[in-house]
Amino acid sequence: MIKAIHLDDRLIHGQVAISWTRFLDADVLLVVNDKIVGDKTRRMALKMAVPPAVKYGFRTVKEGIAFLNGPDSQKYKIMVLVDNPEDAAAICLNVPGIQRLTIGGVRKKAPYITDNLNLNDADVKALLSIVDNGIPVGMLPTPSDKFNNLESILRKNMK
Repeated sequence: MIKAIHLDDRLIHGQVAISWTRFLDADVLLVVNDKIVGDKTRRMALKMAVPPAVKYGFRTVKEGIAFLNGPDSQKYKIMVLVDNPEDAAAICLNVPGIQRLTIGGVRKKAPYITDNLNLNDADVKALLSIVDNGIPVGMLPTPSDKFNNLESILRKNMK
C-alpha cells in the first residue's frame, strides 16, 4: 500500500530516513527513476541512508508503476520517492489511490517558484497534470511542516 509519494531531488536523505519513515510507519522506501536504476554508485550511496528496519528498492518508472499496481505492493507500507516532476506525474496518473504529492525540494538551474523549488515549464506542466487529475500537490519538506498547496503558484507560473 502506498503511504506517500514524495518528490525531492535528494531522494533518500536524513529527513526521509528518519522523520518520514517514522511518521508514515513505512517499511519500504521505493525509489522510482530510470537513471538511478542504471547507476550503481548512486544506488549504493542512497542505500547508506536507509534505516536498518526499512527495506528499499529501485525501479524504473515503468517497473515502479507495474509494482505499485500489482498485488505484491499491498504487503508493504511504501513511501515512493521520485526526484523530478515528470516521474511524479507518471506515477500519480497511472497508479490509483494516491492521495497527494508532497514535495521536499527540487533544486536546479530553473526559475524560482518558492523556497527550495525551482522548476522549468515542463516541470510546472507535469505538476499541473497531477493537480488537474484531482491530486493535491504541495510543499511538505518534513511531516511536521504544514502542507502548502502549490496549485495557485503553479498556475501563475504556467506559460
